[in-house]
Amino acid sequence: MMRLNLDLENCYGIKRLNTQFDFSKSKAYAIYAPNGAMKSSLAKTFQDIADKAPSKDRIFPGRASKRAITDASGADLPGESVLVVRPYDEVLGHSEKTSTLLVNATLRQEYEKLYVEIDAAKDKLLQALKVQSGSKKDLEKEISSAFTSGDDKFQVALTRINQELTTQKDAPFADVRYDTIFDEKVLGFLGTKDFKTAIASYRKEPCRSRILQSQAYDKSQCRYQAGN
Repeated sequence: MMRLNLDLENCYGIKRLNTQFDFSKSKAYAIYAPNGAMKSSLAKTFQDIADKAPSKDRIFPGRASKRAITDASGADLPGESVLVVRPYDEVLGHSEKTSTLLVNATLRQEYEKLYVEIDAAKDKLLQALKVQSGSKKDLEKEISSAFTSGDDKFQVALTRINQELTTQKDAPFADVRYDTIFDEKVLGFLGTKDFKTAIASYRKEPCRSRILQSQAYDKSQCRYQAGN
């Protein structure tokens, strides 16, 4: 393939992109751009080709998306020829495509061994966290959703909290069971419309002031007493 033509509209935030990559002049292209320049959106679009799935616009799903990625003859780029290697992607795993990335047998063996060791370390960590927390939840998803925008970014979440955990001197809540705090019934109640309405009302200054003024506080003992 000597040339790759891209004609995209409304693909994961890419409003319009019409360009081509000429491989007769170079065997590879590197795309440099600041955050928010739609590099990940372009990668996601190529991933759709590999998955044989349609592309779309997540923010405006009602907009019609166009995806035409063809070779010099106008033929569509086949999904079998696409491999998207995403950063911090723990689900990429070992496959025929990933192995062919490393033609050198020694390097390929080192790569496969490293991936096995990473998976083993991850399983060991999750098992230890499950014992410590006493939780029955999927802790991989819980940690990911707590520190990232999704429940499938476990490696990213660990990277973000690594420094904090390294410098933390103690763990005062280590003996508190996770499921006691994040009880499903409580979380369900907090998500109800009535609760959200009540909280929104309380946050309004006049309402909050009236509630506080109607209560009595024993400041010397730091104890709360209901007012009459």
